Amino acid sequence: MEISIKLEAEDWCQFQSHLEKELPKTVKSWTNSFWFNIVLWAVIAFIIISIFQNTSQIHWPTAGLASVFFIFLFALFIFNLVKLKKAYAPSESDVFIGEHYFLFDEKGINTKGQGYAGRHSWSIVKKIERTNGMILIYLDTAYAYMFPESKLDDPDQLYSYINEQYKKI
Repeated sequence: MEISIKLEAEDWCQFQSHLEKELPKTVKSWTNSFWFNIVLWAVIAFIIISIFQNTSQIHWPTAGLASVFFIFLFALFIFNLVKLKKAYAPSESDVFIGEHYFLFDEKGINTKGQGYAGRHSWSIVKKIERTNGMILIYLDTAYAYMFPESKLDDPDQLYSYINEQYKKI
């Protein structure tokens, strides 16, 4: 099966948004435990109640100044996240934006684009996912071939074909 697709900056934003939502779900730790969260919120509630039990001893101008400081730190954190996301955005002359050609067969995926050509066997594909109007073929945790369904003639046919080839391995 052959596919030719032109990817744009909006497609990258869509894929990036998907990764930002989904990747944190794959890494679980003890802090995700129900009991840990119950104990944590109980401790936070106890501290807040203890502080506000003696409100006559709180110096409100100092508390306001400290609040402004922490709000400023939070705003700076958000600003840096946005700046970092823009730094990773592809430019018009990079590999992501532009025309891409894919040839799927029993052996794997052949790709060509501006300044690159590659071949990947089905054995290195981690998973195939269809979500948020995209078909994704993951070759690694955060590296995937992306196919926006709006730019495909028959997304159902592509999805069933690549699933069929992937399951053969």
